[in-house]
Amino acid sequence: MSTRLYSGVPIEGRRAWIFPRWLKESFMLFALAAVGTVAAIKVAHQRSGDFERARSTLEADELPLVAAPAFALPARGGGQLDLAQLKGKVVLVNFWATWCPPCRDEEPSLRELVERLSPDSFQLVAVSVDDGWDQVDKFLAAGGEPPYSVVLDRGAVVSGTWGTTKFPESYVIDVSGNLRFKLVGQRNWTDLNALTLLQGLGARRAH
Repeated sequence: MSTRLYSGVPIEGRRAWIFPRWLKESFMLFALAAVGTVAAIKVAHQRSGDFERARSTLEADELPLVAAPAFALPARGGGQLDLAQLKGKVVLVNFWATWCPPCRDEEPSLRELVERLSPDSFQLVAVSVDDGWDQVDKFLAAGGEPPYSVVLDRGAVVSGTWGTTKFPESYVIDVSGNLRFKLVGQRNWTDLNALTLLQGLGARRAH
């Protein structure tokens, strides 16, 4: 009787095929890479979703991706602050005035926001449209020296150039110096959504 064949090879002549070690290792590396890629995609999608939810909750209006209008204004304590020199950081420009009640109410949360983020990656520029430093100094003295930059926009020239019509009004600038968001009115800057929005653009938590 003839020996039965399996795929053309006599059964008694078959040998178990052993995976070469290099092939096993290559397969394992490929599998690990695939799992890592899927995980990274899921994290990216989650972060993107968190960022969009934060933007929506804060009612931050998305702006055309253009360079923020340049300005160089007198800084509290002397000298000038040139916005262009802050490129490389996420910048929050806050237009305010001491005679504006919502501005006064918002200020403590701005202080706390600045304390929570690394100065290497984030900077707040508070642009006062008051007539002079006396009113600004008097107001800020009540809460102690602020941990952020304060500049004076006499006559509201710069705020007008930026399109500010109400106070307070805030603009978020990304690390490339481009406008990203506009927030009209008072916000609670200690809200987790504010941190999520700013960190999504590159701001980092303070150590």
